[in-house]
Amino acid sequence: MFDNILPVAKQVFILFTIIGVGFAFTKLKLLDKQKVSGLIDIVVYIVTPSNIIISFQRDFKNELLMQLGLSFVLALLVFFLNFVIARIFIKEKNPDKNCVLQFAAALPNAGYMALPLQKAVLGDIGVFYGASYIAIFHCYVWTYGVKLLSKEKSKINFKKIIFNPPIIGIFIGLILFVTQVRLPELISSPLTYFSALNTPLPMLIIGYYLANTDLKATFTNLWVYAGAFIKLMISPTLAIILCLLFRAESDVTTACVIACSAPSAALSGMLAMKFDRDTQVSVGMISLTTILCIITMPILVALARTLIP
Repeated sequence: MFDNILPVAKQVFILFTIIGVGFAFTKLKLLDKQKVSGLIDIVVYIVTPSNIIISFQRDFKNELLMQLGLSFVLALLVFFLNFVIARIFIKEKNPDKNCVLQFAAALPNAGYMALPLQKAVLGDIGVFYGASYIAIFHCYVWTYGVKLLSKEKSKINFKKIIFNPPIIGIFIGLILFVTQVRLPELISSPLTYFSALNTPLPMLIIGYYLANTDLKATFTNLWVYAGAFIKLMISPTLAIILCLLFRAESDVTTACVIACSAPSAALSGMLAMKFDRDTQVSVGMISLTTILCIITMPILVALARTLIP
């Protein structure tokens, strides 16, 4: 197991080095809200879809399609179980804090944090399987997630699900994969260059959020620790158990556990602000889980790779 910890720990440390640069740039006033907003748009609208499309540019195999389908099933089940567990065990008296904690405990940073690590550890096949977690993530966010955070009755926003840039990237990539259409170099080369930004830009964004967090307020709320425990320990443990039950192969398992052991979704903070919920506790969850995952993620991913080599 120790042999499996070192490679993952190395990749996590590299990511946190880039996060440190984002943190330092924020403290030096070189990175601000306006600039980060622009970076987020670039990541969401260009970098992530490009990364996904390029990862689907591979030879078609029935086995790959089956394993991709299994990844979707695993994502659907583990996120559902996360929400059930969070709803049962998180009982913050303040409803504005409670719903945000339940949301942040259930859904991981499948795009910003998980996808770069999936690519670092597994290569393009990690992004191939990791795309399923992004798809299911957005399905939950714009259905149950919105219902959980909204103070009024809200309808399911199918438009937000279908026309989300990463989802569009998955649809395009899947069509190209099944039809075995290869993109011409004039298109694939720019996509590859954009894809290369998938690691540094999201990490700089996370560094910005960390630099603007009131850590004192975070560390004094015991329910934040409960949410972090569910997010960083319970969720990946459930993922490992499900992978064992479904007899998932090694790469599928690794991609699954990386996604589930990632910190809380950055979108929880944005939606908390949108629905007038407690933004401080959401940022606290994102920051605490991001800091702690440098320890928990390598251990749990290594455990998964040991159990399912």
